[in-house]
Amino acid sequence: MIPALLLAVVVTGCTKGESSQTATISVEQRSAAIEAAMVYLDNGKFIEALAIMKSLIAKVPQSAEAQESYALVLLAYAGDLEKDAQLQQAAIARNQALAAYESACANTSKPELLLLSTAQLAHMLGEESIAKQYYERAHEESPEDSRASFFLAQMNMLNKQWEGAKIWIEQSLSRDATEPFALLSSALIEAELGNLEEAMNRATKGCSIRPNDFNLRLLQARVLRIAKRPRHALEILAALPEPLRSSNIANEERKLCALLLEENTQ
Repeated sequence: MIPALLLAVVVTGCTKGESSQTATISVEQRSAAIEAAMVYLDNGKFIEALAIMKSLIAKVPQSAEAQESYALVLLAYAGDLEKDAQLQQAAIARNQALAAYESACANTSKPELLLLSTAQLAHMLGEESIAKQYYERAHEESPEDSRASFFLAQMNMLNKQWEGAKIWIEQSLSRDATEPFALLSSALIEAELGNLEEAMNRATKGCSIRPNDFNLRLLQARVLRIAKRPRHALEILAALPEPLRSSNIANEERKLCALLLEENTQ
C-alpha cells in the first residue's frame, strides 16, 4: 500500500519524549521509507517524496543510502521545477542534491559509483574544483573504470589544457582501449598538440568501431580541419544527417574550413 502510513511512521517515529536528534529507526524502517519516497517519485508526487526523505535524513543523517536517495529525489524535483520555469529553485535543489551526494560519499566505506555521480553533478553545476576532486577519487577507487579519467580529460580540453588532457585520456584508454569517444577525444588532443598523423589514425580507428555514429564523424571532421585537410572535413560535414548537419557546431566547422581554403588560395 502506499505509503501515507509509512510517511506517518517516519515523521512521527520518535517515542514520546524523544527528540529528533536522539531518535533512531531500524534498517527496515529506513528501507521502507526510501521505498515509499520512490513510489511517490514514480507517480510525480515530488513534495510527498521530499517530505519523507527530509524526515528520514533528520533521523539518520549519516546513512549513505538515505543521502543518495535524497539526492535522487532532489534531482527529480529540480527537473520538475525547471519544466515550470522555476530556474532559481531548480538550481537550489540541485545544489542540495550535490551536498547530499557528498554526505553519502563521506559516510560509506565503498563510495566508488557515488564518487562518479557526485563528480558528474558538480561538473554539470560548474563546480570544477569539486568535480575534479571527486573524479580523481573515482579514478583511484575504481581501477577498471575508464569514465572518471575520460571526464577529467574533457575538463582539460574545455580549458585548452592539452598536455593535461593527454595525460587523462591516455589513462582512460589504458582501461578501455576501444571506447570510440575516448579515441576521438584523444585524436583531437593529438591534433591540437601537432601530432597530426597520430590524430588522424586515432580518429579513423574510433569511427571504424562505431561507423554509424555521426557525432563521431563530426569530431573526425574537426580533427581533419585542425590537420589542415579542410576538403576532407567538408565532405564529412556534408554527409551528416539533419539536424546535425545544420547544427551550430557543424556550421562553425564549415566556416573554419572555408577560411582555411581561402588562405590556401592566397
